Amino acid sequence: MTQTSIELLKVWFIFSFSLGCWTCINLLVSRRGDKRVKYTILSLILLLLVPPLNAYVNLISPEPIHWLLILSQKLTWVYGPVMVVLIRHILLRPISRLSYTLQALPLLISVTHDSLNLQWISSPILISLLFIQVFCYLAYAAWLLKSERAQLLKLTTQFKNTSYYWLIYLIASLFLVMLIDVSVLTSMLMSYIPSFVALAAIASFIAIFINSIALFSIYQPNVFFHEVGEPNENPMTEKQHLRSIELSPEAAKQLDEQLAELVKNHKPHLDEDISLPKLASLLGVTSHQLSELLNIHKSTSFYDFLNDLRYQESLHFLTANEGELTISDIAYRSGFNNRNSFYKVFKEKTGLTPSQYKKSVG
Repeated sequence: MTQTSIELLKVWFIFSFSLGCWTCINLLVSRRGDKRVKYTILSLILLLLVPPLNAYVNLISPEPIHWLLILSQKLTWVYGPVMVVLIRHILLRPISRLSYTLQALPLLISVTHDSLNLQWISSPILISLLFIQVFCYLAYAAWLLKSERAQLLKLTTQFKNTSYYWLIYLIASLFLVMLIDVSVLTSMLMSYIPSFVALAAIASFIAIFINSIALFSIYQPNVFFHEVGEPNENPMTEKQHLRSIELSPEAAKQLDEQLAELVKNHKPHLDEDISLPKLASLLGVTSHQLSELLNIHKSTSFYDFLNDLRYQESLHFLTANEGELTISDIAYRSGFNNRNSFYKVFKEKTGLTPSQYKKSVG
């Protein structure tokens, strides 16, 4: 390798490392977005700083830094857990801190095993375990995405200016990275070992790509966002005239209490597929009985009832999130079908736009 090539590689690795540091600083100082999502991305990017740093050290020093070399070779263990965590966040199904810890254990165990040179697990077994972990996470991620198609469609068509929207691209990049790593591991098992420079250059390219997406999730450039029109929020799924009155005042009161309990514990208004028949089935009553409760006893319609619950949900985020979530993030997390619907309902309820309300309580 010529001296010019070495210097160009140094510049490439420095650029990758510097962009990662810049991204980390932006994630730390920015108040936009979900805190747990930001810290998950921050952890990922900190780990992605390791390969370019290790590659640079190997170019300027005859002796590699042992722990840095080990960690740079173990990042495949972390891609799957991070991908699943992000998927659950965009589906509004975040995981617990205990689950975070448990999913980090394989990486910690693998790094500790090789750093201390324990020799408890042979390399073929360790690679086999890594293959199993990668394919299990890929299968689970594919199942999650398939089972939540409606929520993903809502996010990709109606909320392109949310930080959650950009997580889809980050998840796709992690999916691709895992496939690349599997290919590299397979070639190594077949006794074809790519050069150190090639692996380091690929790792740096991956880091730059992921850092760029992370920055997009913070700044959300408008050039990528196309505002859509407001869909019809009140399709004629409810009958305007009830056939007959089935609920006595006592029965209506009891059903109303059951509905309140269901809303408190399960938040059906956040369900993309919620409908009058589905909500009625959750309560164990007929659609006609639920419609009667809402129309006659509560003097509202099914969609006004849902929008009121979503409005109340948005108030919680607007007053309690201290600026971390954008207005679009709040609309998505509150269950609204799009940002325009959120603005319309909020203006009707308060006389203010969500942004104005947020400033007034700030």
